[in-house]
Amino acid sequence: MIAVLMLIAFFSQAQNLSQVNGLYVDASGNAFTGIHKTHFENGTVKATYTIENGLMNGLAVLFYMNGQKMEAGNYVAGERDGLWENWNESGLKTSEANFTNGIKNGRWLVWDSKGTKRSEMHYCSGKKCNTWSMWDESGALLSQKAYTPEQ
Repeated sequence: MIAVLMLIAFFSQAQNLSQVNGLYVDASGNAFTGIHKTHFENGTVKATYTIENGLMNGLAVLFYMNGQKMEAGNYVAGERDGLWENWNESGLKTSEANFTNGIKNGRWLVWDSKGTKRSEMHYCSGKKCNTWSMWDESGALLSQKAYTPEQ
């Protein structure tokens, strides 16, 4: 099994993939399955994507040119699903977002460059819901607003 995964990883790095009708396909037009990596011009990894039968399905990680992780999360059948996180170039987390089948769903958080939480938002099936809050640079609460999703 490990040999198969290594083989898939080797070939996916050499693959020249393109998107056709929403699917990632290889040079022969076949739906791609494997780990696909893209690179910056200097050769460092820009992103890694897990692709299954032509659709993103699994972990996706994007990087800054300095190698620091920029964004990470999962796809299910081509849609963002679950927790997605972002970091700045120094490695400090700047946001968390939740998705269900590509739709905003759950708590979203944003921090500033010093690590202070600046906002908390909530989505229910893509619509604003619950209480949204904002804080200033010192962490003092600035405002709150309650949302009721339209039925």
